[in-house]
Amino acid sequence: MKTRIISGVLYAALVIAVLFLMNTPALALFVALASAVGVYEMNNIVKADLSVMIPSIAVAAFIPINVEYELLDKINIQPLTALSFYVIAMLIIMVVRHNKNKFEQVAVSIFSSLAIPEALSCWIRLHDVQYDFDGKYNASHAIYLILFAFFCAWLTDTFAYFSGVAFGKHKMTPVISPKKTWEGAVGGVLLTAAANIALYFIFKAKFFTSPFTDWEWYTIIPISIIISIISIFGDLSASVIKRNFGVKDYGWIIPGHGGVMDRFDSMVFVLPTMYAIVCIINAF
Repeated sequence: MKTRIISGVLYAALVIAVLFLMNTPALALFVALASAVGVYEMNNIVKADLSVMIPSIAVAAFIPINVEYELLDKINIQPLTALSFYVIAMLIIMVVRHNKNKFEQVAVSIFSSLAIPEALSCWIRLHDVQYDFDGKYNASHAIYLILFAFFCAWLTDTFAYFSGVAFGKHKMTPVISPKKTWEGAVGGVLLTAAANIALYFIFKAKFFTSPFTDWEWYTIIPISIIISIISIFGDLSASVIKRNFGVKDYGWIIPGHGGVMDRFDSMVFVLPTMYAIVCIINAF
C-alpha cells in the first residue's frame, strides 16, 4: 500500500507538472512518451514480435508530435496516405516474418498504435481550442476543459470506489471486475458531476479571463454524467482485454498501479469524448 501511495503521488505530480507546462513542448513529449509506452504494453501482452512492435511504438510516439506540430502537412503528405503506407508495411512484415507474427498480433499492434496516441492526443487538441474555433475560447477555457476531462476519468473511479465500499451491494460486472457495484458507479458519477460544478464556479470566479459563453453550470451535469459513464466503460474495456490475455496489469512502470494503460485506460475514452463534445457544441 505504501508503494502504491508513493508512486500514485509521484504520478499525479508529473501530470500536474505537465499541466503547468502545457504551453511548452513538454505536453507533446509527455503524450508521445505515454503513447509509446502504452503501445509497448499492448504489444507485450499479445507477445508481438519486435519486427512489428518497434514500428508500432515509433508511430505511436510520432502521432502526438504530428498533432502538435503538423509535420505531415509541412511535407505535403496526407494522413490517409501515411496510414495506408503504415498498414501495408506492417502486413508485409507479417508475411516476411510469418513464423513470428500472427495476424491477431499484428492487428493489435496496428490498432493500438493508432487508437491510443490519437485518443491521448486529444489532450493536445483540448489545449489548442484556444487557437481554433475563431477565438471562441482562451487559455483559461482550455485549462478548464482539460481539468473537467481529468476529473471525469479520475474522480469517477475514486468516488465509485468509496461509494462502493460504503453502499455497494449489487455487483455491476462480477466476471469482468468483481469489486465494482452499481451503487458505487452511481455514487461515482453523481459525485463527479458535483465536483465538476464546483470546478466551474471556481474557474468562473477566479480564473476565466473572459465569459465561458458555451457552458453554464446546469449544462455541466448531463455532460459530466455522460463522460463519467464513458469513463467507466473505458475502465471495464481495459479489464476485459487483460482478462482475455490472462494478465493482471498491463505493465510495471508505475509500482503498485501497473503500467501506463492501467492508469490511462479511462483517459483513452474520456479525452476524445470531451473533445467531440466541444466540437459538437461549437457547431451549434
